Amino acid sequence: MALGLAFTCAITPAFAQRAAADVETARQLYNRGRELRDHGELVLALEKFKAAHALAKTPITGLELARTHAALNQPVEARELCLSVARIPVTAEETARSVEARAEAAKIAEEVKPKIATLHITLHGARRGDETILLIDGITVPAAAMSEPRSLNPGAHAISARIGTGEEATVSTELREGETRDLELTVVPPAKVVVAGPGGSPARSASKLSPLVIPGFAVAAIGVGVGAVTGIITIATKTDLQSRCNGKVCGPNEYADLDRGRTMGNVSTVAFIVGAVGGAIGIYGLTHPSPVKTNAAWSPTVRPFLGAGSVGVHGSF
Repeated sequence: MALGLAFTCAITPAFAQRAAADVETARQLYNRGRELRDHGELVLALEKFKAAHALAKTPITGLELARTHAALNQPVEARELCLSVARIPVTAEETARSVEARAEAAKIAEEVKPKIATLHITLHGARRGDETILLIDGITVPAAAMSEPRSLNPGAHAISARIGTGEEATVSTELREGETRDLELTVVPPAKVVVAGPGGSPARSASKLSPLVIPGFAVAAIGVGVGAVTGIITIATKTDLQSRCNGKVCGPNEYADLDRGRTMGNVSTVAFIVGAVGGAIGIYGLTHPSPVKTNAAWSPTVRPFLGAGSVGVHGSF
């Protein structure tokens, strides 16, 4: 059986030797494929024809490979191969058998076209921007083609989809020749990573922690600490003055200590108020855990200050 191969360019002896080896190997694979197909060994025959066509790339090897795909009820591959035969360049040395193969391939391409099934998959739960992955029979469908009808061979098909590292949703379906079917599949986003708390108990997801929590409780701690210290100083000063003053009347020598005690008392009061406000902010953050949209370069800051007769914090949160 002639394969209709021709090489018209001036080539090196080494390349010519390799090309001749390819042609001879393709011829043997082609003949072996025909024998296997005649004995009903279609799968093995398909492999031989694939190898022969990869080496020779002629209309004859393409036609026989397409015929075998059609015999295996694989019209998608059969039609594509038949169409590719028409794209093989015609050479001056092309045989009449190759011309017949081109015509036969065009005929088969039209014969198998009505046998191709169509599957339209609708994914529920996937949003714009999600990393959605759709596979049909283990082959990844490009993102731009996920919502488009998919040409498939008749028979059983396995479909799976997921969002990123989320749980995979799977379904199987059986398509008949020429059938068009709509299929719906629901996918869910991956679960949030939960940080384990003390003793292994689940804690609040780090992604859900409000940025108000840490600054709020920091302010509360500072306010309570300053309030406690200045309160102790106030009580000590008052006790000392009570022992030194005659009843409720203090002399000039005690005026400085009296002013200091009053100042510390005011500072203590303000500090406890600041601490209460900080605690309220922290509690609000805990009870409203949804993330707050902020600039990526921003981070909460807290700077306490203590002045004459005043106490508080500077910061942003």
